[in-house]
Amino acid sequence: MQRKQIVFISPVLSDRFMKKLNIILFLILSCGFTNAQLLNSFGFNAGVTMADHIWRVATPSNQLVPYYYDDAQKWVYNYNLAVFAEFFQNDHFRWDSEIQYNHKGSIDVDKTHKNANLKTTTTQLCWNNYLKIRYELYQGVPYLLLGIRLEDVLSTASASPPVERGAFYKLQVTPAAGAGWEFITYGSIKPFVELIYNPSPLIGPPSYHVDNLTLYNRALELRVGIRIELQGKETCPKVYK
Repeated sequence: MQRKQIVFISPVLSDRFMKKLNIILFLILSCGFTNAQLLNSFGFNAGVTMADHIWRVATPSNQLVPYYYDDAQKWVYNYNLAVFAEFFQNDHFRWDSEIQYNHKGSIDVDKTHKNANLKTTTTQLCWNNYLKIRYELYQGVPYLLLGIRLEDVLSTASASPPVERGAFYKLQVTPAAGAGWEFITYGSIKPFVELIYNPSPLIGPPSYHVDNLTLYNRALELRVGIRIELQGKETCPKVYK
C-alpha cells in the first residue's frame, strides 16, 4: 500500500480563535496591572512533550479489523513553549493562566512493511488555566497544578493510512494535572521544573473520529522555566519585637 502524507489546516478558524485569545489575554493582563493584588508574577517555560494516541475501533462482529488498526503504538517526542501570568497573593492557592504552543501525535509501527514508523503529528495553540496549590519550604516550593486547556488544532499531518482519511477536531477542551518544584532564590527570578499530564477528556468529543476509528490524545510534558515576581509582591513576614 502506498504511503503518503497529507496536511489539514483551517486558517479561518485559527484566525478567529487567535483574535479571541488575544482579547482574553489583554483583558486578564489589564485587570492584573490595574489591581495590585491580582497579578503577582509572570514568566515563560519550555520543554519536551511525549505523546501518543489511544485507539478505539468500532468494528461489527462479522467483519475483520483491518490490519493497520492492530499496529503497535509508540510515543512521539516534540517541544512546547509557553508564556504565563500568575494571579493572587495567597500563600497556598494561586491561579496560573498561560498561552502555549504545543505538539502532540503518535507513531504507528507498521508490521506489514518492515516495521515502518508512520508518524502522526498535531500542532496546537492552547489557553491553559490551572489552580496552583503550593507549600513553601526552606529548600524550595513544591506545588500541584489542576486545570483545563482550550486547544486550537492549527494543523495535522499523518502518514498512517487510517488517520489520513479525516481531520482532528478543531477545538478541544482537555483536563491537565501536574506537579512542580520552584527553587528558592534571593532575587525576583524564580526557576522551576514541572511535569504535567494532559489526556483527552473522558466525556465529550474525542480528539479524532472518522468512520469506525476514534483517537484520544494523551501527553506528558516535562517543562522548565522562570517566574518573575513583580516588585514588592513577595514580602517577608512581619517581625515583632
